[in-house]
This record gives sequence, structure tokens and C-alpha cells, in this order.
Amino acid sequence: MKTTILLTALLAANLATATAQQVIIKGTLRCTNNGITSTRGATNIIIIPSFNPHAAVATTTTPQGYFEINTGWSAKDLRDKNVSLYLLTKCSSCKKVERVFISEDLDKRNTDPTKMYVTIKNWKILENCRETELPDIMSEKLLDSAHHMPALTVDGKAPGSPAMAPVSFINLFEKLVTVAAGPNSGVFKAMVLYRGRIKYGEFLHASPLINTDNTGFNFSPGRNMSEAVFWNAASIANGPKPNNISLLANFKNNIKLSGYQQLTKQIYLGLGGIYTQQNEFRRVKFQKIGSTVDSDSVIGSHPDKLREFAAFLAPVYAINNRISIALTFKYIWQQFNNPNLIVLQRDDLNNNYNYFIDDSIRKQHFEADASFSYKINSFLQAGISVMNIAGTKLYSDMFIKNSSSQSYVNQRAYGIGVCYKRERINVGMDALFTDKGLYDASVGVNYVPANDILLAAGYAFKQQSFSASVRLKHFKIAYINDNNLVINEVRIAKNKLFNGKIYSGFVFDF
Repeated sequence: MKTTILLTALLAANLATATAQQVIIKGTLRCTNNGITSTRGATNIIIIPSFNPHAAVATTTTPQGYFEINTGWSAKDLRDKNVSLYLLTKCSSCKKVERVFISEDLDKRNTDPTKMYVTIKNWKILENCRETELPDIMSEKLLDSAHHMPALTVDGKAPGSPAMAPVSFINLFEKLVTVAAGPNSGVFKAMVLYRGRIKYGEFLHASPLINTDNTGFNFSPGRNMSEAVFWNAASIANGPKPNNISLLANFKNNIKLSGYQQLTKQIYLGLGGIYTQQNEFRRVKFQKIGSTVDSDSVIGSHPDKLREFAAFLAPVYAINNRISIALTFKYIWQQFNNPNLIVLQRDDLNNNYNYFIDDSIRKQHFEADASFSYKINSFLQAGISVMNIAGTKLYSDMFIKNSSSQSYVNQRAYGIGVCYKRERINVGMDALFTDKGLYDASVGVNYVPANDILLAAGYAFKQQSFSASVRLKHFKIAYINDNNLVINEVRIAKNKLFNGKIYSGFVFDF
């Protein structure tokens, strides 16, 4: 009886071990070295298991050409299956895929109960090593791209099998192979940035004066409270209604969403967010790595993309019927692609290709604003806002990697505004000051021709931008010409007059 129990336990343990075995594919990839018969290990070659791209590896330099892929699959799922390994090399005519049959008898000497090793023997690229091996930086970039490929899941089967891999999956790898291909390929490093049009780090300065449908009224709003949460939260307490939710967007590269709620007789709470995106093609001079000769430089049209975002949480306190104060807590986020390298290559058909390798630059900060609103009398009110008290700095432009050319924009600013009311007409003036002096000043006017209709227009002096809007009860439409403040050269509309300048949204006061 005891013997039976012991044998049963051992059998169960062996079954559990077999189930837990992970398949590891290893070997040495070789290439031709200065002769047909002479070979050596091929370094910096990317090997991608089609059934789990996240497990992709690059062949090592020590020992040369060696690779070991932990597939992440258990032996029971891959046993007796054909799987595919894709190669990324600099050679366009080289063999790009290797089929491997997974069988437990291939691992005769292994004593590790948690792993099943499959060794690929005599794997050789027939082309010369210099024509196949990738540069270090390019190899790293392609390996990172491979790791982000989508993995396929097929119940109980290996998606890498030729009969199971869909065309779309294989095409993703073929696209990477095209990038790597070309005997005339070269790697060039960014050295000179030519002048661009995108304004980095200015969205919190420009938005209240220029990129708004409430021009002239944002630091002391009277009728249109749609952006009060962002620029003078204290004015919420003097607003026409205790609650509000507002949206303004061109549904292309700029959106503002905010709202506020009265909690008690003297306390309000506002919440909102601003998102803006800019795109352009900018000239960048690249120098071939390892060369200082000007003839080994190229000028490329680099696609730039800037995204900036801010979230606002604003508690407001009404001291009395005339005076209110607020402290706004903010989260500011900036991200853009910074040029680093360009890879140039030519395929067998003599077509030229280029592949930019960029760095992703991010800045994230918490900040705070303080605002004050004063209702001087029944027809005149004023507001003051101290924005970004901590003095957060955002990048003011792209920069050359590992250089001292980084520049920044201090986000601290001071906004003042006044609003004059005379029956159907309101007139407002705003001004914003930064560490460099007057950023801009704007004037605006709005008019109520009939119930539930609000007409508004405004002009910013330094930027020479203007806005015009119509609000019909809860819904509004605006034309905002920011005079090329927000750049969009990627998704350009056929009619440039309306390219990103038509905004729409809603305002619900309740």
C-alpha cells in the first residue's frame, strides 16, 4: 500500500514537472567571413519567434552569434509543432525565416525539470557578415520594435506554424525586414536643428488669450464661464449659475472640457482638462556616424509631434457677495519625439528608404494656481490669477541629444482681467505677464440680441489673432484664427481657411 502511494506521488510530481516545462530555443547563427568556407558567429541579428514576439533576442557578441530564446510557452503546447523564427538582417536577399520542429527527443542531455531545450544546429547565413550584421543602435531599435509586436493566441496550437500564421502577422515582420534591408544602408546622427514652427511649452500661456472663444474675458469672466476653471477659478462664485459643464474642441488637435459644482453656500469645486497637439515636418541635418566630412551628411524632413496636457482641480471659497478666492491644483504633461538618428538604405530595386530613430521626451509636473475675483460694483468686476506658482519649466524646443542646447519655458505667469457690463453688451480686457514681460493682451465684446443667444468676438494684439462665436442656448460654434499658433502640417484640410479653426461645443448652466 505504501509503495503504491509513493509511486502515485512520484508520477504526479513528474506530470506536474512536465506540464511546467518552458521551451527554450538556442543555438549559434553563423555568417560567411571573408570566404565561402570561413564562417564566424553573426552578431546583432534579430531573431523573432512568430508565436511570441516579446521573446525576440539579438545574437550576442560574446560568444559570437549565440542566442537563447525563452519562448514563454510550455512544452505541452509546442510539442510536435512546427514554429517559425524570423530573421532581421541588413541583407535584403537573405533567408528570412527558419522552421523548427519542436520535439522532446531533441533534449536528450537536459537535467533541468523546468526547461526543455531545443538546439538549432548548423544555422548559417550564406551572405558575408558585413552585409548582414546590423549596427548596434539599429539592432537595439528593431529589437524594441519586435518586442511590441502583437502575439497571436491559438487554442492549444502554435501560431508560428506556417499553416496557422495569418498574412497580416507575417507582413508586420516583413515591414521590419524592409526597414533593415539595403546594402548601402548607413546610420546618421542628428547634428543641426533648423528653425521650426511649433511653439513648445506655451499652451498654458496662449490658451486664455489666443486659443479661446472667450477672448478678453477669461481672467474676469461675466457671462461665458466655460473656461473659468482654467484661468480664474475664483470667478466661479460670481457666475450666473451655481453649476456648469462646458466643452470646446476642434476635434482635431485641441480640446477643453471643464465643469464646476456649488457644494455649500460659500464653497464650489471645479474640475477640467486641456489637451493640445501639434505636428510639423522640420528640417534636420544628420551626420554619418564615424565621419566628420560634410559630404557624409544629409538633411531630412523630420516629422515632429508635440502633445501637451493639463488637468485642473479647483476648490473655490466665496468670502462674501463681492470677493472670492481659489487655489487650483494642476497636473501638467508634455511629450514629443526628439530626433536622434536616421537610417538610410536602398533595396534591390534601387528604391531609397529612411527610418527615423527618435527619443521620446516626457515632462510631468504638479503645479498650483491662486486666483482672486472682485465684483467692484454692479457693472464692473476684476480678476487676478497667479498661474503655476512653483515655476515649472517645460521644454521650449527639441534639442540635440547629449548636448547642452536644451531650452525651457517658465510656466509661472500673472493674468489680470476686467469686465465692464452695460445692458446687452459686455466688454472685457485680459493681459498675461511672464518672466519675459508682457506675453499678450486681448480685448473682447459679447452681446445678447435675444433670449438664449450670445454673440462674442475678441482680438489678441501681439499674436494678431481673433475669434468669433455664436451660442444658441446650450450649444455653440466658434471660428478661432490663432494666426498659426497651433501648427498642424500632417492632417491638413483641403480648405486652409477652416483648417482646425472651426470649434464647437456646449455649455450647460444649471
